[in-house]
This record gives sequence, structure tokens and C-alpha cells, in this order.
Amino acid sequence: MTAAASGARRPVLLLAAVCLLVNLPSLRPGFIHDDHKIIEQNERIRDLSLAPRLFLSGYWTTGDVEVPGLYRPVTILSFALNHAVSGLRPFPFRAVNLLLHLVNTLLVFWIARRIVGFSALWAALLFAVHPVHTEALGEVVGRAELLAGAGVLGSLLLFLRARESQPARALSLCVLSLALFVAGFLSKENAVVAPAALLAADLLIVRRRPAWGFHLASGLVLLSAIVLRRAALGGFNPGGPAPFIDNPIAHLPFLEARLTAFKVLARYAGLFVWPWRMSIDYSYRAILPAGGITDPAAIAGILVIVAWLSGLAFAWKRAPGVAFALAWIGLAFAPVANLLFPIGTIMAERLMYLPSAGVCMAAAACLARPRGDRAGRMDPALVAGAILLAALSARTMVRFSDWRDDYTIFRAALRVVPDSVRALFNYGAACETRGEDDEAAGVYRKAVSLWPDFAAAHYNLAGVEARRKRWEAAVGEYREALRLEPGNVQYLVNLARSLTAMGRGAEARDYLQRAIVLDPGSALAFTNLGSAELSLKNPRAAIEAYAEAVRLDPGNADYVRNLGVAQHQAGDPRAAESFERALTLRPGDPDLLDGLGLALVDAGQADAALRMLRLAVSARPENPVYHYHLARGLERAGNPAGAVEEYRESIRLAPGVPVPYRALGLLLHRQGDSRGALSALERAEALDPGGAVMDAEARGLLEALRRKTGRTRSP
Repeated sequence: MTAAASGARRPVLLLAAVCLLVNLPSLRPGFIHDDHKIIEQNERIRDLSLAPRLFLSGYWTTGDVEVPGLYRPVTILSFALNHAVSGLRPFPFRAVNLLLHLVNTLLVFWIARRIVGFSALWAALLFAVHPVHTEALGEVVGRAELLAGAGVLGSLLLFLRARESQPARALSLCVLSLALFVAGFLSKENAVVAPAALLAADLLIVRRRPAWGFHLASGLVLLSAIVLRRAALGGFNPGGPAPFIDNPIAHLPFLEARLTAFKVLARYAGLFVWPWRMSIDYSYRAILPAGGITDPAAIAGILVIVAWLSGLAFAWKRAPGVAFALAWIGLAFAPVANLLFPIGTIMAERLMYLPSAGVCMAAAACLARPRGDRAGRMDPALVAGAILLAALSARTMVRFSDWRDDYTIFRAALRVVPDSVRALFNYGAACETRGEDDEAAGVYRKAVSLWPDFAAAHYNLAGVEARRKRWEAAVGEYREALRLEPGNVQYLVNLARSLTAMGRGAEARDYLQRAIVLDPGSALAFTNLGSAELSLKNPRAAIEAYAEAVRLDPGNADYVRNLGVAQHQAGDPRAAESFERALTLRPGDPDLLDGLGLALVDAGQADAALRMLRLAVSARPENPVYHYHLARGLERAGNPAGAVEEYRESIRLAPGVPVPYRALGLLLHRQGDSRGALSALERAEALDPGGAVMDAEARGLLEALRRKTGRTRSP
């Protein structure tokens, strides 16, 4: 290896080592936040034969329902390729993202060598370690930023090389440049700036007669890509403006919206300089609308624009490379700054990824070549740069500790933006998955107090209340969610479920019928209608509803089980068949074994019934219901001693439940054990003050036993 080749490789090896070492913690987490829907729950990425369809639908389309608004087929295709190689393991997805960041770091280095000379290494090192990139690496879906960055940076580098090459080679490089730009644009929309960036590079870096033919071609390519996007989505912006909660700027009057955008711009600038207080979310209440032209934060944003324009004008002739770096910042921010037009979010740190390349190049230009003075001392700027790199690297590694999972990242966000309603909502959802319902309910209540029209927060709060069996509170929150989104079938179904639990089956049935009118294909609505009908003692109507749910979703074992339960209650001999079918869908499930055993008991198939019931008990021996059902089976099979033993085991496991006491009392009486029967029935009576379990037969026997023994009440 020649000395020149060795010297050329050293910066690349240094950049690779620093970039990988500092960002290595990004490999540790699993899937986070949007990763769950875009990757984990996205059936479109699980079959590469469906790849052509990825170019015909929106980014958020994860099932059969089209979700327009964003168009990023190359990003989704990359996830499909990841899945084809490694399945749904998070590590390979994250490893690809880290390698993409390394590629972008090297692209920044190679571009910066043509712009800021020696300082190129500083530019690339800053880009490699800057904390504002942690969101692009923290979520796997940050790959959209990484791919768009690679597309634009790669397109620029190839164009610059084309301008330095002979015509034959230049043509192929120009074609590749355009291809990379298109790939970037189909990865994320902010790559739309590539043609303008290429023109700026031609004017400021190449500084010869511009390649107008190439720039015309890049404009036509961009137009074609936009037409493709429009055709796939069905319009330029079919989803309409972003919800107020995500981007208030989209709903504010023009002047107030622009001033608020200036506030956000000041915050972006602050994060580039001092990336300390960082958040995954900046939705409503994290950044309040500007309070007028005198708003200090808006003024700060305006001053940032003035400083940028002044620097650009000053450097245009004196330092064209620095001018290009500044132009890059403005061009890369233009599509996402909410100044020209509102986007889907008011602010996001991931949006800083592409502009940061210009920031890093401009900052590096301030560092001069190291030079020794007479005392042999190093340039202070170089020392300051080393300290800055160390500080940024440390901050990046610390920030990655917040990206462990949904819970930690949104808890960290609330330390920075405690009133962000979206952060509150997502933190509440993470608390729910951890079983922290009290904490979840508290943050949901805060979210709806800050934004009363937040239907999803009302709905999630209702779910927490329902899980805690606070039915009135749950129904109230479900009704509020429905008031805000009256056509939401999921809300209707879950409101009906709570009403059924409260014994208000007729009201629940009305809501479910409304849900079915809105969505006749909702198997969930039909299965809940079956539950409502069962609560109203209409097993035949329940069978019809459950059968329709099974028809709509024949692979759902729970729906088939519900059908079997209704058939069993109606005395339909097909109940056992339904439970057997459910077991083929979910083999070995103890609930299904138990249900099949009960159905076989009533069908008179004692041996088969006991076999199923014993399998259920052996699978889950701590379940008192299974022991109770096995006791019933043994009793019906003529094994009273075994039945008594199982009734007693059920009582041991659930001493506060009156049902097995009643059954044990009746059985002991038939065996001639009056004292044991009296004790069991008195205990059942004490546990059943409302008389729901102690029916006329049990109460009559209890009174007879008391008269026989001379007792008038339990001791």
C-alpha cells in the first residue's frame, strides 16, 4: 500500500470507528413507538412477492385499508428486505440503520473535502456524533431519514464527480446521481430539495458554466416522481391538514402560524448548539402558538433567519464553500420548517438529520488547520473542536439510554415537555403495557384536561377504567370519545362491552347494531353482539351473532369458542363440534378443553368429557373454575367421592366464591352427610347475600337441614 493510499484510508477508518462506537447503543433496543405498526404489525413487509404493491399505497397503509398522506415505498421495501433476511428480530433492522448513518457520515466527509478542505474530517466527525441524530437511530422507522439523506448526499457527490470527469464517464455518473435522488425522494419527501441543492453546488462549488441540461433533467425527474406519488395516493395531500394536536401551525391564522414557525426554528437552532433537553415529541402544548410579533421566541427565530441570510451573503463571494454549507441548511429546512407550508408535525428532532450536514460543514469551516507556534503549541480552535466532539459524543451516548423502550422514551419526553398531550398519551399507553393502570389513568386525565377533544385519550382512559371494573367511569369516557368521533366502530363496540358488563344488555345491543350498520364486516361487533344477547338470556340470537363473527373471521379461536358457549347454553348439540374446531385453531388451550368437556358432559359422553376436563386442570391446576367443572363431570359420571374432592379443591383455591359451596352442599346431602351439607350451604349463603347463587332448591334444603338440626341461622 502506498503512503498516499494509506493516508486516504486513515480518515475513513477513524470516522468508521468513531461513528460506530458512539452510536453503538442504538443497536440495543427493540422496536419502539411507530416501529410497532410500520414494522411489527405490517403484513405488507412479510412477503417480498407483494413488493410491487408497496409502490401503490401510502406509507402508513399496514393492512387492507389504504392510509394516504405519505409515500415512502423505498423505505417500506427496505423493511421487507430486512424481514426476508432476518425475520422480525430488531437487531438486524437497527444494524442496517447504523450502517446507513455510517454511509452518510462518509458521504459528508467526501463532499466536505470539496467544500471546506482540511476541515472535512471535522465536519464528518460532528455529523457522526451529534445528538440530534439520536431520534433517526432511536426508532427503526428513522430509516426514512437515513435513506433520504443517503439519496441526497449520494446524488450530490456523484454530480460533483461527474463535473470533474470526462464526458463518457460523466454521463453515467449523472444518471446514477438522478437515480439516487429518486430513491431518496421515494424514501422520504424531504429529499425533494435535491435538485435545488445540486444547482447550488454547481454555482458555488464547481463555479463553471452550469450544467443546465442536467438540472433540467433533474427537474423533470422530480416532476415524474411527484406524479407517481400523486397517482399512488390519489392526490397531492389526500389526508388533508395535520390534526391540530400534531401541528397547530396548520390551523392558525397566517401571521400567527408563521410566527410560531419562527419559534420552532429558534428551538431547532438551540438544539444544534446545545442539545441537552431533547424529546421524541413536540405536539400540542409542548410549543404554544406565538403570542404576537413581540413574542421573544419568535423574535429569536427571525434573528436566526437574519443571521443565516447575512452569513450567506457575506460568504457568497469570499468563501463559496461556506456559502454552500449555509445554502444547504436553508434548502434542507425549507420543506420541514412550516414556513412555506404546514407539514404533519410542528417539530421533530429527526427532521434535523438532513440540514445537520450543512450545519456540520459550516461549523467545521471555522476550524483552521492545526499549526504549531514557536512554543510548539496546538491551535486553540483544534483543542476546542476536540472538546466539542467529546462533549457531543458523551451526550449522544447518554441520550441513547432514553431509547430503551416506549416507556423510557416517553417518560424522558415528559421531563422536557410535561404538557405535550401526545407524549402524555403515549406514556399512558406504555404504562398500560406494564400493568401500571393508576399511572396510566393519571396521565390520560391530564391529557384530556389539556386537550378535551382528544378522542383517543378518552378511549384509552375508558379502557383503563373498564379493566378496573369502574363501569360508570368507563362508559362516561367511551361516550365522550364517541361524541368526538361518532362513527368510530371500535369505540361503539367497547362502549357496548362495558354496558354488557353492567347488565345493560339491551342498551349494548343498540350500540352494537349501530356499529354493524357502519361496518357490516366487523367480526368484533358481531361477537360482542352475541355477548349482549347472552346477557339478555337470548342464546338463539347469540348463536346467530357469533356464527356471523365466525363466518367473517373463521380463523379466530375466541369467536369459535364464543359460538360454542352460546350453543351449549341453548342446548344445541353442535357445541362440542364448535369447541373441537376451536381447539384445532389453538391446540391445548385449557379454556377450550374445559368448554369442550362441559359440552360433552351435557351430551352424555362422560369418558370423553372427563378426559378433556382433566386435561384442562392439569394445564392450569391453580384455576378453581376448572376444578369445579371437573367436579360436575365426575358427579354426572357417578363418581361422587371424586366430585367432593374436586369441589373442595375449588373452594380451597377460591374460598370467597359461593358456587362450589352450593354444589358441594347439595352433593353431600345426597350422600347422607347432613352436617357437611349444612356447613357448605350456610357458607354459600353467607357469601351470597344477594341470593344470586342460592336458588330455591338450595335455600329450601338449607332451611330443612336447619330445622332438622335445630339451628335457625349459621353460627
